[in-house]
Amino acid sequence: MAALVLCASLCLAPLRAAAAPADESEAAETARADEPERGTIRGSGGSDDESEDPEPSAARRADNDDEDADEEAADGSSRTAKNSDEDSEAEPTATPDPRVGADGKPNLSENESAVLLNLTNGEIMFEKDKDKRVYPASTTKIMTALLTLEAIERGEISLHAAFLVMPEMLENLPADGSSMLLKEGETITVEQLLQGLIVQSGNDAAQALAIIVCGDIPTFVERMNARAAELEMTGTNFVNVHGLHDDNHYTTAADMAKLAAEAVKNSMFRDLAATARVVIPATDKTTQRTFISTNGLLSTLRYPNYYYEYATGIKTGHTSQAGYCMVSSAKKGDLEVIGVLMNGADEDDRHFDSRNLLKYAIDNYKTVTAVSRGDMVSEIRVKFGSGTDHTTLSTDSDIKVTIPIDANEEDLVLEPQTAEYLVAPVNQGDEIGAVNITLNGEVVGSGKLFADSGVKRHPLGFLMRFFSFLWSVTIIRVLIILILAALVIFAVYMFVKIRKNIKIAERRRRISGNAPRRRRK
Repeated sequence: MAALVLCASLCLAPLRAAAAPADESEAAETARADEPERGTIRGSGGSDDESEDPEPSAARRADNDDEDADEEAADGSSRTAKNSDEDSEAEPTATPDPRVGADGKPNLSENESAVLLNLTNGEIMFEKDKDKRVYPASTTKIMTALLTLEAIERGEISLHAAFLVMPEMLENLPADGSSMLLKEGETITVEQLLQGLIVQSGNDAAQALAIIVCGDIPTFVERMNARAAELEMTGTNFVNVHGLHDDNHYTTAADMAKLAAEAVKNSMFRDLAATARVVIPATDKTTQRTFISTNGLLSTLRYPNYYYEYATGIKTGHTSQAGYCMVSSAKKGDLEVIGVLMNGADEDDRHFDSRNLLKYAIDNYKTVTAVSRGDMVSEIRVKFGSGTDHTTLSTDSDIKVTIPIDANEEDLVLEPQTAEYLVAPVNQGDEIGAVNITLNGEVVGSGKLFADSGVKRHPLGFLMRFFSFLWSVTIIRVLIILILAALVIFAVYMFVKIRKNIKIAERRRRISGNAPRRRRK
């Protein structure tokens, strides 16, 4: 019997070995069927310097035969090691992501500079060499778009206005630079130029918009620098409208964060920055153009491994001198942040480090409403008022604060910062003071306080206030006390003297009444 079992085992072994490759092939085919289709880009303007090459980075090209393994590497995880013994359960092994520290903060290379900005309160949540001078490359186009959109808001130009592409709009641009493939003499709208500027990073779109807005490029550049000064971008100087390299065209990570924070206040810019794919209809000079965003955080259309579900923008940039740059943004609930990553070494640096910046905020913090608009925060005494001696205080808007994700909102403490009292009259809506919101003794937010109701001055309020003022002066107060004391002493003295005189008078009357009367003769 044992010999029969042994023979059967030896015969079945080759059959199992032959069946295994077929199963693996079927599984691989299923995996490929489930893999998202890679998008294509038409209208790319070359692959040098300012162009955004859709080809995968070197790290991914090295492992094209196993895209599933590559996707896991992009997530910073390793495959689960399988035990060769089928009867024992495999134990997962995790390899720490070298791009992230133990505290969750990004590990950046020596050459990179970065800023993570909380849009809720303006707090810098992470920074590395934020004031180091760097070259902005195509992130320059954030300013170009902002100035164009502000001109639209002022009514200087129209979003849907169409313009002819003139020769000066295409001058001095490298043939292999990033382009939306504008053709001289074609008609294009401002909206389409903005799409080509942000989504495709077109250098030609940048120059066209500058000429449309200001009439010429140098005037537009002057406006760029003036706006930078308004935003206190003290480490920035613009020389052109697109970001092609110039030694005098520079910025800092901190300045780019300020610029992006201002730009996202514009709803149209937000929409542009979050656009992953755009189609420009055919014109009389070109066929339809389809552009896919160079920001791989927004979708998998261009890059399959960088997508981040909470990403909302904004703009990439690259030249050989600037390295790989990205100004990114993300939003989860009420928490919204901007990440700036400058001078990355390659596409992976640009995307993974930017994503890790955003994830540090999103994974570790939350933004909550500490005080809702109209909620009474405190009350304050009002002197010399008519009808009431106090008023309540509240905020005119929600006060949102960012706290650790595991913190309890009930531990937030409101600390009003007001004077001891007010003096009537008080008008409804008057700014009275402020309120600090603290968590475990640390201030995490603040807001202004306003009077909920007015308090009129008492008819005698002027006299009351006058005497109150007199009483507040030390010398006058001492004199008043001395005078009052003298009056009290005088009153006591007069009272004692009068009582004494009364007693003397009574004694005299008694003596007079008891004296013998003389007889009349």
